[in-house]
Amino acid sequence: MQNSFGLPYGTLKVTKTQFLQRKDYDDMYRLSGPEDFVSFINGHGYSEDIAESSDYKGLDLLESANNLHLAKMNRRALAVTPQNGKDLIVSFLTKWDIQNIKTILVSKNLDLKIEESTLYLVSESNTQLGVFAGLLDRNDYHNLIAMDNVDDIISYTLRFGYGKALLAYMDEYRKSNNIATLLLSLDLYYFDLMKERFRFYSGSEGPIFRFIKKTIDIKNIMTILKFIEFKANHNVSNYILTGGTLTSQTIDDLSKSTDVEEFSQKIKGYSDFSKGFDFYKRKGSLVGIEGELNRNLYWEFVNIMEMSALSLNNIIAFLLRAEAEWKDIRNLAFSRFYAIDDETIKMTTINLG
Repeated sequence: MQNSFGLPYGTLKVTKTQFLQRKDYDDMYRLSGPEDFVSFINGHGYSEDIAESSDYKGLDLLESANNLHLAKMNRRALAVTPQNGKDLIVSFLTKWDIQNIKTILVSKNLDLKIEESTLYLVSESNTQLGVFAGLLDRNDYHNLIAMDNVDDIISYTLRFGYGKALLAYMDEYRKSNNIATLLLSLDLYYFDLMKERFRFYSGSEGPIFRFIKKTIDIKNIMTILKFIEFKANHNVSNYILTGGTLTSQTIDDLSKSTDVEEFSQKIKGYSDFSKGFDFYKRKGSLVGIEGELNRNLYWEFVNIMEMSALSLNNIIAFLLRAEAEWKDIRNLAFSRFYAIDDETIKMTTINLG
């Protein structure tokens, strides 16, 4: 198995040189409007994506080209993955099918127009529609977007695993009209799928398993923090993902914290988010804590995976770099457009913090 990664790793190693460097992020940090960002990425490997997104203008053009570029990079990684590792990589990339379904669900819940929904889908078509990595194909996306309501979307996706996951939370959604319950069901489905499909192929894929578990931890940490901060009346245990490293007893103890400061003291030693907590104390916003947790997670595992023997680790590391670049371009451009302050931008950008 390990030898079978020689060619794909070599291919991805060449492609990896196309990723933006730290200096590029420093340069983007100094940009202003959407046109500046479009011009910048046009000179950094995105010219084809921009040309294919020419139906859009300004921030929409940037969003479309960025989504298209990510889809192509991930498809490239999937194409060179050895057959006996494809199952896990396809499962990993299912996050984008799930994100697209979430986008469509939120759009229907907000009664947005079709063209406003298609823009934000990650895919390989210049209309932002198409198969990505999971079970849905281009026709499925067309059909979902054209549907009248959330119930119809769930009925349609019953033929896939997504619909069954959504149906489990349908009664709660009908009672509260709270779309968050449906979005949670998709997260539960995704992480269950990743745990189910994970296998040791060459014996060196332990970092991938640990990454999955710590990603679940961070989602749970942020869920609890938001419940504490906003004094939510719902039972937080209904929104907790299973399969992380934090025990149920630890999660229960964290959930009983009276405020963010008490929570941060209880979890001290799990992950250092002291800068994010200082940011919270000054600004009253949790985005600094979330940004620091995600940045720590990213750099910890990208470095480990890239130093591993040739295996699925290297392909996952490539996918994480592609995703981080997508997130950071989007974050920087949208933050400038909406006049977000510099400190918040740096706290929430993976490649700048």
